[in-house]
Amino acid sequence: MLRERKKAGDASSDKAENDDTFKAHYILIFPSNASKETVRWIIDLLSRSQRDGGAELLVRVSHIENEGIIIEVGASHIRFLEAAEVLEITKEDKNGNIREFVFSNLDLFLKPGMTMDNLLSTSEKQRIIFEEIMGIRSMEKKNLIGYSDIMLYPGQSIIQVCRNNGIVTYMYPLHEPAELEILKKKWTFTSLPLGDVRNYFGEAIAFYFAFTFYYTCYLLPTAIIGAIQTVISFDISRCYIFFAIFKMIWVTLFLESWKRKSNELAYTWGTLRLINLPKLHPTFRGVHMDIDPVTKQHVPVYPAYKRHFKIYCISLPLVILCLIFAIVVMLVYFQIEEWTIEEFDDGSFESWIITQIPGIVYAILVYVMNVIYAYVATILTEWENHRTQESFDNHRIIKLLLFEFVNNFIAMGYIAFCQQDLNMLKWQIAVMMVVNQLFNQFQEAILPFLLQKYRQKWRAKFSPVISPRMKSILEQRDMWSYEGTYDDYLEVFTQFGYVFLFSSVFPLAALLAVLNNVLEVWMDGFKLCYSYQRPQARPVKGIGVWQVAFEVLSLIAVMSNCALISMSPMVRSYSPDMSIQSWLLVAVAVEHVIIAVKMILAYSISDVPKWVLVAIQKAQFESLQALKMERKEKTKYMLQSMNIKNLAKVD
Repeated sequence: MLRERKKAGDASSDKAENDDTFKAHYILIFPSNASKETVRWIIDLLSRSQRDGGAELLVRVSHIENEGIIIEVGASHIRFLEAAEVLEITKEDKNGNIREFVFSNLDLFLKPGMTMDNLLSTSEKQRIIFEEIMGIRSMEKKNLIGYSDIMLYPGQSIIQVCRNNGIVTYMYPLHEPAELEILKKKWTFTSLPLGDVRNYFGEAIAFYFAFTFYYTCYLLPTAIIGAIQTVISFDISRCYIFFAIFKMIWVTLFLESWKRKSNELAYTWGTLRLINLPKLHPTFRGVHMDIDPVTKQHVPVYPAYKRHFKIYCISLPLVILCLIFAIVVMLVYFQIEEWTIEEFDDGSFESWIITQIPGIVYAILVYVMNVIYAYVATILTEWENHRTQESFDNHRIIKLLLFEFVNNFIAMGYIAFCQQDLNMLKWQIAVMMVVNQLFNQFQEAILPFLLQKYRQKWRAKFSPVISPRMKSILEQRDMWSYEGTYDDYLEVFTQFGYVFLFSSVFPLAALLAVLNNVLEVWMDGFKLCYSYQRPQARPVKGIGVWQVAFEVLSLIAVMSNCALISMSPMVRSYSPDMSIQSWLLVAVAVEHVIIAVKMILAYSISDVPKWVLVAIQKAQFESLQALKMERKEKTKYMLQSMNIKNLAKVD
């Protein structure tokens, strides 16, 4: 174990500080008042050998006055490669096949110019260290050492418990300055270095950028058609029906072709055949430990019926109540707005200000409800005690998406189908797409960057004299924490709804979306490279539950657009004698036809490209042949050994 104990301004240092073989990838920071017994215990767990229940990592410790106890965590080259095999990290071998890394066959993966140090990307290294740190779990129910009031449950991550209770105040992976500078130069408005993004930030973030870029490219035809529709609608108004139907079919082609593209990327990045031996979620706790029938390791066990009871009997009713409350608030807002317009709208500037007050109050209420609900959804999902990270993410995202759908689209549906004011609906969509998305970009990228610059100037004036290495660590500590891709996907999801749910009303939505996304991809990259701590790399096969969310939204888009078309005065002018009920029946019939076409397209388009299937089969065949050769060699060696023994007996 490498250790450094040093106070700010102290020029003395031990051998570890000058040891060039140590490279920190992860940082843990304890407050100065943390229990010394707890800190020593955790340092021991991090550095202790695996056979003794530790993580067998390299550790360097610094104690800086007024900043806390800073633990830098790294690992040896051998430790990284051993962990890569355990975590089933996949790499491309010399033959171009994507296969699971095997330490004993190291030469198979070392290409010309490669060493043990650069065989793994920096995102893979920090992922390994994160898994090892969070994998230090309690084997029994007991008190946390140094804190008698904090209980550890079987299977709980000890570091996660420390984070939840403020014993570990910061935990983050370190940026790689040289690699980050190269990424900054490559990432421009016209260039998205997807491979470099994946190597530096991991697959989860790379898939978000790949999806957004692919979605933007697919929007170009609909954007052009929407612009043409807007220009010629004054003369050929009937053509917008064709354009609306075209967009509903086009969105199906996009989602199905994205599945193919997603599987291509997953294969190239080595996550398509990710073995489903799920990692425990950091907050998961069991009631006792048991032997896993697959891995034969001790794992925490929690009864499934308890989790199901929490989900369906407590969480689900609470979520429904929250959704009902949001809808009631929306209906009250519309009623107050109508009353305000009737009572005060006399055309003067003062009356205009008064009529805007309900909308301002409602916008503030929506924001407050979103913040409170997001907190409640996270707490509920943690309380449900999900075993895996994937299960936790899916249940949390579903809760949040339901609330966001109500807040973003139910109000517009009310305007469209209850008030039947299509001009107001068009105006609302335009305002939401332009104002909200520009505000989000300012809030997510520009404001954090400006605040970060201010923090750096303040720290340069008032912070004590410390080493450049420690200065960089503290600067990254003060950066904004990236909580994951949820908010980024949500922006795309909301925009997707504006473009396709009401595409027959506002054809220019696709063009506005393309312009926004070109800026959005660069701004998201800007915030990750300049303003935020390095995100935790996560291996994923695709965009996960978001694929289902977009497909469900595309089905709702078919129903909403068919209903809007049937309500259009231009369409009703074809047969003015038909009743509303008859038009609704026509809309339902058209809707079923379009959904049938969508299902046929989804069935006809293969999710996995043929070349990927061939590559997988080829790799499986080569692995099988190698296994057969290995067995033959073992059998040959055994026969030779038996012959030698028999000859020795004869002699």
